[in-house]
Formats: sequence, C-alpha cells, structure tokens
Amino acid sequence: MSSVYYVKEYLLPGGTDSDAIDRCFAAANASGGEKTVIFDGKDFQIDRAIRVSSDTRVIVDGCAIRQNDGVFDNVFRGDNLVLSGIDPYGIPLDVTPLSGIRIIGKGGARLIGTGKPRVGYHPFFREYQEMTGDFWGWRTLMISFSCCDGLELAGFRLERTMCWAVSFDNCQNCHVHDLDIRSCVKNGDGVDFRSGCHHCVAENITGFTSDDTVACTALATGRAEQPLSKYLSTLEPYNDSHETIDGSIHHITIRNIFTGGHHHGVICLAAFGNQVHDIDISDIRESGEGDREATVKIYTGYGGGYKSGDIRDIRISNVVSNIAETAVLIRCDAANVTAENIEQNRPGGKRIG
Repeated sequence: MSSVYYVKEYLLPGGTDSDAIDRCFAAANASGGEKTVIFDGKDFQIDRAIRVSSDTRVIVDGCAIRQNDGVFDNVFRGDNLVLSGIDPYGIPLDVTPLSGIRIIGKGGARLIGTGKPRVGYHPFFREYQEMTGDFWGWRTLMISFSCCDGLELAGFRLERTMCWAVSFDNCQNCHVHDLDIRSCVKNGDGVDFRSGCHHCVAENITGFTSDDTVACTALATGRAEQPLSKYLSTLEPYNDSHETIDGSIHHITIRNIFTGGHHHGVICLAAFGNQVHDIDISDIRESGEGDREATVKIYTGYGGGYKSGDIRDIRISNVVSNIAETAVLIRCDAANVTAENIEQNRPGGKRIG
C-alpha cells in the first residue's frame, strides 16, 4: 500500500515552497516502499529541481509548478545523480539506477520554466548570455531522467522551456503521453530519447515546439570529460559519466503526434557507431503553425563514425505534412526503412526525399 504525502502540509510561515517540497519528499522517502506525493491546493514556486526517487508516484492536481526568476535547474529529475561539489553543473561523479516512477498531471496541471533565465559567462564565446539551450548542459532540461527503468510521465502542459522539455538517457520501459508542449527557445525539443534508451513509448503529444517534437538521438560517446567548446557540459548525465555504454536506441514507439513548430516532428539520429533500430513511427500530423524541413527525418550527423545500417528497421506510416518541405526525409544509408500512407499538403513540398 502506498503512503500518501501532501506537499501543502509541509509549508511553513515565511518558508519557501522548495523547502516544503524537500521536507515532504524526505518524509516520503523515509517511509520506505511505495509512496505518493501530491501537489494541490495552490501553485508552487520553486528555486531548485524536484528530485524523485524510486517507487514514487507524483501527482500534480489542478495546479502549476513554476520556476522562480533566475533558476538554472530542472523542474523534475531523478534523485540518483552524485554531483561534484566543485562542478555541480557538470558531468556527475556517478549515476545510480532508478525504477518505478510516475509523474502525473491532472485537472490542467502545468509545469512552467523561469520567466527570467539566469545570465552567465560563456568562455567559448567570451560573452555573457542567457543560460538556455544545449550549450549550457543538462540543467536546462525541464524534465531529466537518467538510468531509470519504468517511468511514466503524463497529463501536463509544459511552458517556457529552457531547452528540451523532456529528456531520457539510458532509460527503459518509459511511457510519455498526453503532453501539450509549448517552446520558443533555442533547442526547444519536446521529448528526447538519448543513447541507451529502449522499449519506450511517446504518444499523444500536442503543441508547438521550436525544435524537434520527438527525437531519438544516439550520439553519446561515453566520454568522461569534454574539452572546452560551445558545449559547457553534458546533456546525458549517465552516458557521459560512464566510460563504456551501449549507446543504441531501439524498440521505441512514437505515435499520435500533432504539433506545429520548426525543424522536425520526429527525427532519428545516429553517430559514433551507435545504432537506432526497431522504431515505429505512426500518425504524425502537423498543425498549420510553423515551418519545417521535414515532418519525419532519418539522419546521421552531429558526429562521425556512422556505418551503413546503423539506422535500420524503421517503420513510418500515416504522416500528414502541412508545413514541412518534405514529409519523410531520409539522409543516411539506412537499412529497411518503410514508409506508407504519406500525405503532403504544403504547396511545392515533397512526399518522400
């Protein structure tokens, strides 16, 4: 039987919402076994990530969770990252396994990023800039889980993302569904499955994404450290904290996606010898808002080492393109990619390229 904890019962006069959240989760974790943490009764203003441990169900019922101005952190992440005291925003010292997590929104629940992003000095560009987009690493991800088996995320409207809305690396048996995502930032992806993800489902996604709505990106190299570059930290906490990984992405189902935006509705990428295979992509439709290169794209890039057939066994069906130049675009030597029932409604656009 799951023990139930209400965040509102841990609020103290003059205290912050984040302190109350930490107290509530600490009490829940101390109980052992399965637990449920409920956000309700008010909107919550947070100044740091909400960290979720194994065997936890989180319910956000009829309210919003908003980041305060200047917050540089996730809204939700796993409580399994061992951070460096010297560089807490960099590659974790370790990432331990998680399992059995559900984060469910009800009654119009919303997750809202900071309205005033933190400004920091970027040593590569030698300038101060807003700390948003993938150059600034994993803290820009609204929801970030690494090395998790069995996670469900559903029922939210996600607004004001600082980079990707949802990102998983080295996760399995994840179900992401019934999300409305609204992004306008650089690298404003919706749902990203990173290296090592398998047996996952993303479905019933709506909204507008300023980058790819759903992505399978097998790009990690398992580097323990990175040279100075535009990318100040990893976007894949598990993969870059472990020297040897299986970087393949496989057995992913992506269906019933209805979004506008830019770049792509769905994209599959592979590099550095990682593979993407056994992917089912179906019922991908575009609203009339935005402009895209392709509704669905199969591609190698953002790194070398690709071999013929590293992307294979991709099944694409029921695609409706209204804003993309090409409905289904294949830009690599992939094996066994099938596409059926592809509709192109953009004047001058291509069905398959």
